[in-house]
Amino acid sequence: MTYIFSSEQHGHLVPYIAALHASCITIDHMIGPFLPPLTNEKLLPWWKERLAEANQGTRVIVLLLPETAPGAKPVGTDLRGLAMLRLSSSETASFRGRIDAVLVNQKYRRQGGAKTLVDALEYEAAKRGRTMLRVNTETGSVAEAAFKKFGYIEIGKVPQFSRVLSNDKKGETFFYKDLLP
Repeated sequence: MTYIFSSEQHGHLVPYIAALHASCITIDHMIGPFLPPLTNEKLLPWWKERLAEANQGTRVIVLLLPETAPGAKPVGTDLRGLAMLRLSSSETASFRGRIDAVLVNQKYRRQGGAKTLVDALEYEAAKRGRTMLRVNTETGSVAEAAFKKFGYIEIGKVPQFSRVLSNDKKGETFFYKDLLP
């Protein structure tokens, strides 16, 4: 089940969120904002900035958690995934959003978690008047194939767009989706 991140209900999960992010970068070699080695000194401040953006209303963070009883707080091991949507603050782009991340815990992959998270982001985007979403993925990745499957339209590819651990660079594929019927 998906939940919109709230500091009161989910603030205690921040170290687990950072750990999920770290595992996607180190184990899956996902391109992220950091290169390994990853430390809490890198990850926790970065996540606190993302959470502050969520509190300011410029970002939506959706968590994938098991269903809990009303008022019950999830525990760290319950975190199955998360996704983030950045809401444009530009007046000329007030109808757009950008999917910044879709992270699924390895134990819960191939169970529809990524689709559930993306559906939740699309719903939240539409609720906030966002009718067009953009996302970029590593070229040739599972994420690239997933967003094609989710109905996103490829805009193009940029070779050698992001640096990876070996000091090589990998390409990015850019997509958009119009949420209007």
